Amino acid sequence: MRDAFTLLLMLSMLFTAFSAHAENTANTSDENLPVEVTADSLNAKDKEGVSIYQGNVVITQGTTTIKGDKVTLHHPHRKISTAIVIGKPATFKRYLEEEKGWVTGHADKITYSAAQKTLLLEGHAQVIQEGKNSISGPKILYDLTLKTLSAKGEKQDRIKMIFTPDEQEQK
Repeated sequence: MRDAFTLLLMLSMLFTAFSAHAENTANTSDENLPVEVTADSLNAKDKEGVSIYQGNVVITQGTTTIKGDKVTLHHPHRKISTAIVIGKPATFKRYLEEEKGWVTGHADKITYSAAQKTLLLEGHAQVIQEGKNSISGPKILYDLTLKTLSAKGEKQDRIKMIFTPDEQEQK
């Protein structure tokens, strides 16, 4: 069960780079590092509080890398409220020092809400803890505050969770 919690913890840490409002769920140094965004184009509407990055969008902060075809940041009053990453697929990758491993994932669309403190992966969603656990399905929702995970399957596309026991626990 500890590994299932670890997978949830990794999801919660994924989008802390996007918002000063996101709670610090782990004692890592990534959150204290600058965020860099590169893209082929940017359309920033400061008065509307929206910035749209398109084409090979790469967001990095320490060991965290998020990639997509299009990223829309909603930032009224210069504070990020929502981040929407769209790709074929949109991906993320982060090294977790306390776990000594990578967490990766992808979906057609990844949405972070600072107000609701939720992370929603939609369309062919999957999160993988390197060498350990994975979850996949059409929709995965993680509540950062409650640290709860919910996933919704469909008739043809069900949720799949794979737990891999620790080698130490097997002995």
